[in-house]
Amino acid sequence: MRLRPATRADVPALAALVRRCDETARAWAGDHVPIPAAAGEELEWELRFARAGAWIRVAEEDGGALVGAVAFAGAQVSREDRTLVPRLAHVSAVFVDPDRWRRGIARRMLEAAEVAMRAAGHERAQLWTLVGSPAEHLYTALGWAPDGRRDVYPPMGLELAAYVKAL
Repeated sequence: MRLRPATRADVPALAALVRRCDETARAWAGDHVPIPAAAGEELEWELRFARAGAWIRVAEEDGGALVGAVAFAGAQVSREDRTLVPRLAHVSAVFVDPDRWRRGIARRMLEAAEVAMRAAGHERAQLWTLVGSPAEHLYTALGWAPDGRRDVYPPMGLELAAYVKAL
């Protein structure tokens, strides 16, 4: 597996990867969970590419199959207030193909992202994840801690928790 910079040509494959990950939520959150549309997810990736200072990497297997993605940019005060928070990075994506879980891919991607965040001058990082998801265990094992903030992920109607880490 190798990490390489993502390009906009990867957007359809990235949206498909996220969909495979989203579908796993039904296993732990219930069959009623709606799965976001592919078009909406493609737009989310386009927005990630458009952010100033965006860092987006994909994990590829030797045959070229895209099996993971990670992205960060400078954190903003809120969805409404796009003022950047000094020295705070926002990890907006960590996705690994469910068929490749527990192989160290997410760990390798996050380690690379942390190196890049420090190189970009960030001292802290934040991310949001679905409450009850398997990812919560991974983030905790990698030194991320919940900070008490909660929100709802509208496309799925599921609760989100914020995690933070000093870099």
